[in-house]
This record gives sequence, C-alpha cells and structure tokens, in this order.
Amino acid sequence: MVKRFSAHLREAMIYRRQTKLPNVVLIFSIVTTCILAYILLALIAIPSDAPREFNFISEKGAITVLSAILLSMASAFSMASLMMLVRAKDRHIWLWIIMTFGFAFLAFDELLQFHERAGRILDNYIGPGMFRTWDDVVVILYGVIALPIMVALLPNLIRFRMVIEIFAVSFLFYGIHTLIDSTQEPRTTMSVILEESAKLFSVEFLAIGAFVGYLGIVWNFAPSDGRSNDE
Repeated sequence: MVKRFSAHLREAMIYRRQTKLPNVVLIFSIVTTCILAYILLALIAIPSDAPREFNFISEKGAITVLSAILLSMASAFSMASLMMLVRAKDRHIWLWIIMTFGFAFLAFDELLQFHERAGRILDNYIGPGMFRTWDDVVVILYGVIALPIMVALLPNLIRFRMVIEIFAVSFLFYGIHTLIDSTQEPRTTMSVILEESAKLFSVEFLAIGAFVGYLGIVWNFAPSDGRSNDE
C-alpha cells in the first residue's frame, strides 16, 4: 500500500510539472483586500442597539453570510472541475466529488447551524471536558475528519498547481479559529472578532483553492475525442 501510494505521488508530481497555470497573485490580492474591507465594514455596519461584535457572533450576521457564500462558491467550483474531468474521461475525480459535497455540507452548516444544534443536544447529556462546549468539539472534529481524507487524497491534490498550498493556508487559519474558539473563556469582543475573522479567511482560501483547481483544469483541458474546443 505504501509503495502504491508513493507511486501515485511520483505520478502526480510528474503531471504537476507538465501543467500550466496563469498568474493568480492578483486574484489573491483582490479577494483578500475585499475580505479585509468586509471585516472592517462588519465592525461599522451594525444595528444601533447591537454590540460591536454583532456581525461576528450572530448566526444572522455578515460574517456567517459571507462564509456560507464562499463555501457555496467552493462547492460550485469543485462541481465544475468534476464535470470537466468527467468530460475528459479523467479517472482522478474522487477529490472533486468529496470537495463538492463537503463544501456544500459546510455551507448548509453555516446557515442551518448543524454543529450548534448537535452541540446543544450533547451538552444536555454529557460535559465537554476540557473544551468550552460540545459545539467547539464538533467543529474540531470537522478538521480531524478532513485531515486524513486530505492525506489519502494527497496525490490528487498535488496534481493541481498551488491547490494544496492554498488549502494549507486555509487549514492554518482554521487552526487559529479553533484555538481561539476552544480556549477563550469568557469570550470577549476582541476574541470573537479575531475568531470569526480567522474563520472567514479560512473559508476564503478554501474557495480560492477550489477556483485555482478549476482554473488549472480549464487551462490544461483537452477534449477526450481529440477535437478542438472550437468544433
């Protein structure tokens, strides 16, 4: 199994070196600047009787809304990549299938509060131990589940230029978000703002990673029947 995994990694690296990708630095810069501006606006544009952290702590706040939108975009880009690979009869599709459904689930979770509801139910029956609430434990479990899946799909991730690097940045912000969320008790205005801002940056890089993966597929796409794209 290890030898087979190593062989797939080598194959992925060879494929990666043969692919092309346009310069995406400008995309990173524009999107990140927009996210920073959005966070600043979220601090200003609040109801007159609401606390300063309203848009960060409320499930109906601006941060949750944009997070759900970005996750939906990540799912859509993943689905588009999947369709391109199916069209090309490429067998490396499991990564994009999992990402399509995984990002869609997280988008629904943001809006329908799956982990908050599960956390409240568990809090009624058993204590969260060293963690603040079961809500925090469920969020951490998301990362625990995602990490081995990404390791198993590492050869597929490596095939696409910059995707794994972008997802690594996303995971770093996810770690910051989870650390603040699970250790800050009582929560303060600053801790809530930093926690939710880190979550938003994490989701931003998930969406960018999915987009860059799609962009790489489009840039190197060749129809399986050998005809040109103009036909």
